[in-house]
Amino acid sequence: MMSPKWTRLPVPVALVSMVLVLALSQAVAGARSDRTMSLEEYVGATVNATVLDAKGHAVHTMSSDDGKYGQNSPKLDIRGVVIAPAPHHGVVDRQGCDPNTRFLVPPRTVTWVALLQRGNCTFKEKILKASAFNATAVLIYNNSTENTVMMGHEGTGDTVAVMIMESYGKEILAHLERNLTVVATMMVGQRSANKNINRGSLVFVSISFIVPAQREQEH
Repeated sequence: MMSPKWTRLPVPVALVSMVLVLALSQAVAGARSDRTMSLEEYVGATVNATVLDAKGHAVHTMSSDDGKYGQNSPKLDIRGVVIAPAPHHGVVDRQGCDPNTRFLVPPRTVTWVALLQRGNCTFKEKILKASAFNATAVLIYNNSTENTVMMGHEGTGDTVAVMIMESYGKEILAHLERNLTVVATMMVGQRSANKNINRGSLVFVSISFIVPAQREQEH
């Protein structure tokens, strides 16, 4: 008894065409939505910090290109003395979320930069807290070893806000805790679009697998 012989039938071309049409329509829809997302770009920030001794002499300099301006922040170059929250009844609120958080700004200080840690309240609340003490800008350092994020803080006016890495923020803070003066300069860096996955490209990748498969079946 002979075993039955199986023949592989080609996939109808019409079926492949239908798949391609559906894929292309999805790609167009995805491209439209991606166009909206691409409008949200982040602006990098170079943050230089100079440590001064009691006589105003520079004793140490630091620099980082990993900063990122907040989404709602003015994109401006800013220079000012860095000030962290002062203790209140022996407790320091590094995050700037406590209602009693205050900053001891030296007299005749024209521009100054608040140094706050991410967490416990919104970016907007932190920035508004510093703004209430007439801060020119706010440096918010991350609360984890992860990269900086694009902060959303609508309604914070003209106060410049920049996020920096956790390690850099803690390094600046360490000098402040030694009662040294730190002057920070924030400079506008490169502009880059958010790295979102383009759904259209994923569809075309799928198509590239479908077409060779069809050709293989036709041979």
